[in-house]
Amino acid sequence: MIEERLIGGGDLIVQRYVDILTDAGFKAVFGDQRNKDVLMDLLNVLLPAERRVEEIEYNTTEIPGFTPETKSVRIDLRCTSSDGTRFIVEMQKSRQKNFFRRCVEYASKVYDSGSRRGDNQRYDIQPVYFIGILGTRGLLKGHTGPEWEDVYFSEYTFREKRTHEVPDETISLIFAELDRFDKPLDSCESLQEKWCYSLKHVGKLHELPDGLRVRTFERLFEACEIARFSPEKKLQYESDMITERDYYNILETAKEDGEARGSESSLMEGEARGLARGREEGLAEGEAKGIGKVAKAMLASGMPVEQIASLTGLSAEEIGNL
Repeated sequence: MIEERLIGGGDLIVQRYVDILTDAGFKAVFGDQRNKDVLMDLLNVLLPAERRVEEIEYNTTEIPGFTPETKSVRIDLRCTSSDGTRFIVEMQKSRQKNFFRRCVEYASKVYDSGSRRGDNQRYDIQPVYFIGILGTRGLLKGHTGPEWEDVYFSEYTFREKRTHEVPDETISLIFAELDRFDKPLDSCESLQEKWCYSLKHVGKLHELPDGLRVRTFERLFEACEIARFSPEKKLQYESDMITERDYYNILETAKEDGEARGSESSLMEGEARGLARGREEGLAEGEAKGIGKVAKAMLASGMPVEQIASLTGLSAEEIGNL
């Protein structure tokens, strides 16, 4: 089932490239080890200038818990460079409660795993970089106000509060907020801007734009071209897309049901509380119940808790309480 869509004059065309901002598209492109050169190009454009990646190897996407009692977590992509630096790459399109804390937890677990090598407590631990490609606003708190106008790139690490000195390279979190990035291609000057444009728009394009005709983006668009997929990979991608759409449709239906119940509830409570307040509270209650039902169904189907959290916005603890 290759996607079809309408363009300007109403003509029907077949979608040529995957949408990287979907779980299925991200996995199909960057999770394929044959495209590791594309992943390295992306890492090098998002990492600090002094941190370059020349070679990587893919690692398991499951991170074990700190203790036997702690649950493991599953991430989108994890790899290690030739010098031992480790990278986590996550794509997040939907809003999620406590998203930044989750990123810190994932990076911390990978960093902690670097000390479990019998190094006699020398703490010779290689740095960890968490790369977050975000397709929606609101995931990172505080990114409001004039100082964040037209800013789509941010980096967090351990710094001295007064001098901003970084004592050592340990854990770094880097985010590209693509929903904040709205430059047209002809206004993109840096390589980083062209990458952000490509990641955000590749699924809507039908050919490689002239402004991106260099080897880096030729390879990106080749990796995203659905027609180039092997039969097995295409089948897996289409299956993943169907599953992803189904879950999002379930969530949207739950929200609509919650809104309908909220409207009815607020009207019945009368003017004492006020229509606006009653509708808001009823909507929140109805939506919460609907999402809870969806999460229960996902649990029953055997879906991992981390994936349920990503799709519903519930925390792992909230899902556990179900």
